[in-house]
Amino acid sequence: FLSAAPGVLKNDTRIYAATEGTLAGSTAPPPPPAGLPAPWLHADIGNVGVQGDTSYDEASGTFTVAGAGADIWGTADALHYAYQTLSGDGSIVARVTSVSNTHAWVKAGVMFRESLDPVSAQATMLVSYGKGLAFQRRTATGGTSTSTAGALAGAPYFVRLDRVGSIISAYQSTDGVSWTLVGTDTISMTGTVYVGLAVSSHTTTAAATATFDRIALSTPTGG
Repeated sequence: FLSAAPGVLKNDTRIYAATEGTLAGSTAPPPPPAGLPAPWLHADIGNVGVQGDTSYDEASGTFTVAGAGADIWGTADALHYAYQTLSGDGSIVARVTSVSNTHAWVKAGVMFRESLDPVSAQATMLVSYGKGLAFQRRTATGGTSTSTAGALAGAPYFVRLDRVGSIISAYQSTDGVSWTLVGTDTISMTGTVYVGLAVSSHTTTAAATATFDRIALSTPTGG
């Protein structure tokens, strides 16, 4: 796993077991889908058109996420989401190692969501197939989306989101060590939220596939 990221969080970069840490949630989660390490779950969000899926290769620590849907954008999203729950502050890091060529705007990245509803407030730091990196977010339920461009590059690339109170900051990195801030926004998400890996193919007629490794979920430690 990666060394602790810069910033205000003191990070413990483990993938948490089902009974460990706040990422497990305040109540016991349902059994994970076959092949995913606890407490990971996955689901389609919105009108995807084609069913998505998530699988995990333990030997390489790689998640493969297949997702369809018109976009993660506008006032509602359509995507496949592999996720855990989070109470309070936290951070997620992943390297997007590949993105399939379904469309130039295939999106694959790390995401915070207030809920699994398509219109939920959300923040995504993504790698697209052909349009570069971007920090895209919806700051209120049912609101419009905004975007801040990152590097004009493609996979493989590291992406990261930090959540401290209502402030979410998005970062990019070529090596997972030196990070560049792409953008910061205020997004109020109440209660237990969702954190994970998102993929949308930019079409409802076919799923796109992205692979992720070097995944690290973390919460503050100490006082």
